[in-house]
Amino acid sequence: MGRGETRIGTLGLALLAWLFWQPLQAAQLLLYSEENPPLNFMRDGQPAGFSVELVQLLSARTGDAIKIELVPWTRGYAQARQQANSGLFSVVRLEQRDGLFQWVGPLMETRTRFYARRDSGLRIDSLDDARRLGRLALPRQWYSLEYLQGQGFDTIFTVTSPDKMMHMFKSQRINLIVSSEIALPYFLALEGMSPDQIEAQFSFLQHQSFLAFSQATDPAVVARWQQALEAIKADGSFTRIYQRWFSDLPLPAGLLDSRAAQR
Repeated sequence: MGRGETRIGTLGLALLAWLFWQPLQAAQLLLYSEENPPLNFMRDGQPAGFSVELVQLLSARTGDAIKIELVPWTRGYAQARQQANSGLFSVVRLEQRDGLFQWVGPLMETRTRFYARRDSGLRIDSLDDARRLGRLALPRQWYSLEYLQGQGFDTIFTVTSPDKMMHMFKSQRINLIVSSEIALPYFLALEGMSPDQIEAQFSFLQHQSFLAFSQATDPAVVARWQQALEAIKADGSFTRIYQRWFSDLPLPAGLLDSRAAQR
């Protein structure tokens, strides 16, 4: 075999090796999110929030470059289902969504409950109480709206955003709101309300949220991100970020168990 043939053969092997290893190399990922403080929101023109900070750390750990776009939920959900190398966060993992995405998480665990004005005299101890006594308005993209409608709540006003819900609450057009514990201070601030003006009522939902990658994304990328998430949970980085954002809330024990993502 001549020297030229040897060189061509060597180059061919090198090319094959390069192609073989490509799935393990860094990816360029487009990650969608929505305005949902304190998990994901815009601050000074840049994405910020607990989940944003987690995703940025995972990008650094994996070496995968990311671009985060905050868009309306319906657009982000549709794009993340259709595009390769794309994802959506933070997404509640439901049975009906399970096969639509590849999941990395859990990123967050939240408890959702009803809240009433302290001066209203309302006492909500069950879903039945809320159905009978409550006047509610919820953003149409929220899972809690879907859940409550499935429980027979057929008179809920649907609104486009949390600020409209809070405006109706302050003006007493509705007498109950729905919120997670972590988001409540941000919602109250929208209308200049303080926590001592409201009273916590019945808690009806507890769920975990995830980063959902499209089915067209390379599974090796998804596995790499899951491994990176488990690593930051093991080395304490996850806990430090959580405590920085939620210093007054205990870290849910189940949040550190990423086996929940492997159901």
